[in-house]
Parts: sequence; structure tokens; C-alpha cells
Amino acid sequence: MNKKTQNKLFDFTIPTLIVGMGGTGLSCARYLKKRDCSFAVADSRDEQTFIEGLKEEFSPLEIMAGDFEFEQFKNYQQIIVSPGISIRSEFFKSLQEQGCFILGDIEIFAQVVDKPVIAITGSNGKSTVTTLVEKIAQHCGVKAIAGGNLGIPALNLLDSQSDLYILELSSFQLETTYSLHTLSATVLNVSEDHMDRYDDLDDYRKIKESIYNNTDNAVVNIDEKITFDRVMNVQDKEYSIAFFGQNKTDNKLNNFYSLFNNTVLVKDNNEIVHTNEIKLKGTYNHLNVLAALALLEPLQLDQKKQVEAIKEYKGLSHRCEWVEKVGDVEFFNDSKGTNTGATIAAIDGLELESNKDYLQRKVILIAGGVGKGADFTELGRVIEKKIKSTILMGVDSELIKSCALNAGAKNDSLYSVESMTEAVSTAAKIAKSGDVVLFSPACASFDMYQNYMKRGDDFKEKVLTLKKTLNSELKNVS
Repeated sequence: MNKKTQNKLFDFTIPTLIVGMGGTGLSCARYLKKRDCSFAVADSRDEQTFIEGLKEEFSPLEIMAGDFEFEQFKNYQQIIVSPGISIRSEFFKSLQEQGCFILGDIEIFAQVVDKPVIAITGSNGKSTVTTLVEKIAQHCGVKAIAGGNLGIPALNLLDSQSDLYILELSSFQLETTYSLHTLSATVLNVSEDHMDRYDDLDDYRKIKESIYNNTDNAVVNIDEKITFDRVMNVQDKEYSIAFFGQNKTDNKLNNFYSLFNNTVLVKDNNEIVHTNEIKLKGTYNHLNVLAALALLEPLQLDQKKQVEAIKEYKGLSHRCEWVEKVGDVEFFNDSKGTNTGATIAAIDGLELESNKDYLQRKVILIAGGVGKGADFTELGRVIEKKIKSTILMGVDSELIKSCALNAGAKNDSLYSVESMTEAVSTAAKIAKSGDVVLFSPACASFDMYQNYMKRGDDFKEKVLTLKKTLNSELKNVS
């Protein structure tokens, strides 16, 4: 809504530069090769094996390895930039001033796709909603496929010749997307993330909100007041609006998918499904289900089949994933919780009576990693209010600890560790019968791991090892 739409067409007949040769860059190169578009590539890596691999697949190919050179880049009128590379640097701003068209793979996808697209963004929950929309649509007989920021790169999705495309989109991808037309689109929520890349939270929010620029149906979270007001106040709106959120008695909205009394999902006054019939647990997950239903509304799918799919859906790995019960203590893996909003939602989603007296609390939190410039003040408050003990590791663990102490958390409830093994063993030592250990870092993983999946897998491995060790000890005693 706040990012100007460009109508510049990508020209497959002129030489193009692809910057960044990770998964997205490779998918762009393969797509351009199919379209007989001449291209060169640039990547900061200069390892010989990497370069040889590119030459083997795309020969002949010009490769610019190592530091980016302005004089080389400015020779290309079209530059496709991978999401991990910021186009906000002076380097790319200067290229745009030279007339270079800076875009991403989603913009190319937008210009060639000829079937409906549903688009999802948000700080948290977008992968769950994306895969749930895909599952519901497929269960209802629609040939649908999901990808983008999740799983399959957008341009690779086109090979499926599907009738519906569902895209998870990050703020980084939205920065280089200008003309994506969507059947429906949503900003699920906005909380501090990637503050090392954006000026402030509102700057980040506006990029997220650009997903509404060219949609037929805007799906809006009523609890995101700033985004809600902006969507509602757009003059001469060319889109319909559906809402989702918790049902408040003073709401007088039409087309409202709501969670009533934390027990039942409804549309307006019509019951859809009870929460106890859904495998996904926690208020935030029930709101994700509502968002998925609202996004699919334009397709007018059979409600009975939609509910069947919702009941079957188990969720995704590393997203509040139940791991194991060790003794009488349950362990949950939420490694995908890479920002404070996600971790707070995970804590709340366990639906425990965590506001009780400190001695009655049940949740032990393991957190820490790379904070990406985030403010942990709110997480500190939640730790003080709801968490029994907190185990911290990673480069920004001291920042989290400081915020928790400033909020009034007890110093003897905060533990600092150096490894996942130590974190899990510490949790096991301090846990009592009936406690829950939640691994939800509120941080990125790259100080200690390749990605959040590797980090989550390591947590699960350490928990399973712990259980085997305890079982072995019990056998030896008996």
C-alpha cells in the first residue's frame, strides 16, 4: 500500500545480471536459460569448486566472484537480486539512479504467471498458513502448489502447471516485487524482525503491507491496529476485505473469521469447527487457521472438506513441535521462533496457566542466538511474568538476560550456557514433574548453526539422547 508499483516489463531479449547464487539465484538462472535469455552472475563467494559448478551447468557463463564492482554491474539494464542481499545499500541505489531495473524472482514470476495467486506475509506464522492453504485447497480438489520463501522457489513452481499458486513472501522479497496481482493476500502480523536491515518497525511494516498493492481480496488481522487502519482508510479501494482475529463483543464487522471464546472458529455467526478438534494448539495457531480460511474464501470451496483438511493438519517441523516426554517433562522445539514475537506467541500458545504464582509456573525457556538488532524489552517482560526458568546461549544471550533482569526477573532463574548439550541437560536438571521445556530462541541461528532447521534438529537429537541415557540408567538400577 505504501510502495509505488512499477509497470516495467522484464525483457527476456537483453542481457541480465543475477546477483547471489543461492537457491533463488539458481532458480532464476535455470528459468532464464529455458527462456533463452542471456545472463551473467555475481556472487560474493570466490571458491573454485563453487565457480566450477556454475560453469558446468551454465557454460558459457560470465561469473563475477568476490567483491561487487559498480563498473561491471552498471552495464546491465536488468539486475535480479536475491532476497538475502539488501537493495537499500548505496551501491544498489546508485545502480537504480543509472537506470538499472532492480527486481527479484517474485517480480519475474508475477509477470509470467497466468493462474490465481494467494500471497502471505507476516513476522510469524506465514509458513503454517501457506502450507495449510495448500493442504485445504488440494483436499478440496484444487491443483495447488506452495512455495516462494518456503520450500520451492517461485519460478520453479511454474513447472507444475498448477491452477493455484500460494506464495509465502518475506519482506526482502517484497522489496523487489512491484506488480504481483493476487487473488487474496494478507499480512498476518508484524513484530520486530530484521531491524538490522530496516530504519524502524514502521519501515518494516510498510514493506509487509505492500503485499496489498494489487490484490482482489485483502485479508486483515483486526488486532494489527496500524495495518487495519491503513487498509480501511485507503481511498477508492479496489479490493474486498475479509477480517480475522479474536471475537470481541464490540466488533461489528462483516466477513469476519473469528475465534469465539477460545473454543470455536466462526465466520460471522456461523460455526466452522471447535478448537478441540484441531491438532494445531494455541490461540495464535487458531488465528492462522482463520487466516487460511479467509484467504481461500474467493474460491468458494466446500466447507465440510475444508474442515476435514484442517482437522488432519499437524503443523510444521520446528514450529512448536512436540519432541518427546522425558520422565514427566515435555520438550517442544520452536527453532523457527527467530524473533521475539514468535517466541512470545509460542509461550502463550502452550496454554498453560503461566500467570500463576512464580512457584507454580511450568515453562522453562531455552533462547538466544543472533538478535538482528531486535529490542528484547517485551520478551524480558514476558519472561518475568510467565517463565519459571530461562536458559540462554548465543551471541546476544546477555541482551535477553539484561532485559529480563530489568523487567524484574530473578537472577537465579536465568542460566547462561555455551552449547545445546548444556542447555538441554540444564533444563532437565531444573525441571520438575509436569514442567514444559520450550526451545524458542527469539533469535537467528547463524552464530552457531547453518540455519534454524539444523539448530532444531540438534535440539531434538539432544533431547532424544537425554531420554536414552535416562532409560539406560533406569535399566541398570533395576
